[in-house]
Amino acid sequence: MGAAELDGHYCYGVQVHGHCESDFERVAEVFAAQLESGRDIGGSVGVYLDGKPVVEIWGGSADPGRGVPWAEHTITPIGSTGKALASTAVLILVDRGLVDLNEPVASYWPAFGQNGKDDIPVHLVLSHRSGVAALDEPISNDQAAALDPVLRLIEQQRPWWQPGAKHGYHAMTYGFILSGLVRAVTGRTVGEFFADEVARPLELDLNIGLPRELYNTVAPMIGPAQRQAIRSMINPVWFRFALGVANRRSASYKATFAGTSVSFDDAAELVRYDVEDASAGALGNGPSLARMFAALIGEVDGRRLISADMMNAARQPQASGRDVVLRVRTDWGLGFALPGGPMWPDVGVPGLFGHGGASGSLGFADPEHQLAFGYTPNLWAELSGWFNTPFRFHALTKAVYECAGVRRWPRA
Repeated sequence: MGAAELDGHYCYGVQVHGHCESDFERVAEVFAAQLESGRDIGGSVGVYLDGKPVVEIWGGSADPGRGVPWAEHTITPIGSTGKALASTAVLILVDRGLVDLNEPVASYWPAFGQNGKDDIPVHLVLSHRSGVAALDEPISNDQAAALDPVLRLIEQQRPWWQPGAKHGYHAMTYGFILSGLVRAVTGRTVGEFFADEVARPLELDLNIGLPRELYNTVAPMIGPAQRQAIRSMINPVWFRFALGVANRRSASYKATFAGTSVSFDDAAELVRYDVEDASAGALGNGPSLARMFAALIGEVDGRRLISADMMNAARQPQASGRDVVLRVRTDWGLGFALPGGPMWPDVGVPGLFGHGGASGSLGFADPEHQLAFGYTPNLWAELSGWFNTPFRFHALTKAVYECAGVRRWPRA
């Protein structure tokens, strides 16, 4: 399998940089086509096979307003895909015997046990079944930067349902619960732990809380305006969620639009990249996401993040069906999403685990085929699009499997 250097290479009239193995050039072609069509403005894609990079490409504009092109180490906000970074940190602690999935969170973080949360085990948080899916008041960036104010709110919060009885997306609380747990066990926040134990050893451009001296590497997220985000819910897929959000007292509203005081229109607040928000504020790029997921299922340059047993446990279904927050089907393992619902449609390849974000990003691993994938665009996701518009990652991942010779992809 030969490697093709793509520095300055033109596909469909646009430049795609980086490299890909010759057997995977179709992935670069699909990415270039998305840039040419305007579906992508800038972005990056990574694919690992058997622990080795076969695709590490980028292209387009990192900042159209300033004329800045996407570069090798450009990073961009990855939304909820950052939850996979926090989950990785916790699973490392589980693998080391420092956290027990069946023990209550309160056994490590005693104050968490207030108001009916004393018996919530770690695995219920990781599978979005704890009931602590939303807070009664929104989180501000100031509170998130200080961390302790958010942890106090979590400690005082009552579960929205009987823990374990249902599952519902912990859109904003997830990363902060894990940060509180990681700090209680290690003395480090989840961002600090991830940087020390994952990002630096593997040389990843992935951050939960970005040092200010690296702000110049960020491709700011483009769109949507607040009104566009709300308007996207006329999509029939989100109709039930829209009804839920209309009730300002519902978990659907409190966990999502009311989960933070920062709106889509708060430009200054949206660029506070130093805030350690593992739920929605991490930054990264596609090749680094792919590298991290490759290290979850095997060795990458001699390093493996978790054991095979831990990896297999993480991808076992813990919850599937109607999500009481998003009001669509979601599927969860331990800390990772599983294919199934509209957020990440089932592609007919069993055993995948990963996470996507409303940014449009996606990272996942396929242990059976020893594949890992990462994609990070800077144009907001199709969640703000119309009706049955397919996700951009769908065409990219289909190309990956075609190039890998896996022919189980369902017909479109």
